[in-house]
Amino acid sequence: MPTTTLLDEIVEFSGRYGLVVRGGFHPGRDDGIPEIADGVPAGSLVLLGNAGSSLWECFSVSPEYSDGRPDPLDRWSEGVGLELARHFSGRAFFPFGGPPHQPFLEWARKSESLQSSRLGMLIHPEYGLWHAYRFALALRPRIPEFSGKPAGPDICASCVEQPCLQACPVEAFTGTRYDVESCYGYLKSNRESSCRRETCLARAACPEGGAFRYQAEHAGFHTGKYFERLVRRFEN
Repeated sequence: MPTTTLLDEIVEFSGRYGLVVRGGFHPGRDDGIPEIADGVPAGSLVLLGNAGSSLWECFSVSPEYSDGRPDPLDRWSEGVGLELARHFSGRAFFPFGGPPHQPFLEWARKSESLQSSRLGMLIHPEYGLWHAYRFALALRPRIPEFSGKPAGPDICASCVEQPCLQACPVEAFTGTRYDVESCYGYLKSNRESSCRRETCLARAACPEGGAFRYQAEHAGFHTGKYFERLVRRFEN
């Protein structure tokens, strides 16, 4: 029988929550990964998150989803991340909260083949724009599968038509800049629009990762939470 590896165990445990191992790497001194405990350095950093709506079934029936308190997905992610950290004798880091603020975008680029899309989000060669990172686990062992990051194509550079830049009703995206104030003004004035009720039209126009496009409820959840953040930013 094949031997079960540590990575296999992490995949199995995180999969109970609909999470996907999003790669990882062996931290060096310049990566600034905090120690797992006093005098115990991290041999591996593992990134976990969702591919498409993989986490939605578990999260949408969780107490955090329905308790009416702020930041339900972050609180759910924190609970799951801390549980995995305890189980694997590691330490969890999150892309929210802080300070200190962890450099998740840098970690992601070291773990997977990613580029910045024309919308500013990281685009994945399989998942397109339909993915996210929920937390990272620092573990003492060096996981051998993380010996190198796979190379991948520059997806947006080879996209001739750039439909994402044409789909936004207020042309908030230029390919290098996001006009968040124009986006907010449109969402506020167009309550029944697809961008307000479903998902960002520019994001949906990207032809990559169609099989992983978020389910309607999942997409609507993120759209609603994003608008709430914009309200706090511009009206408070």
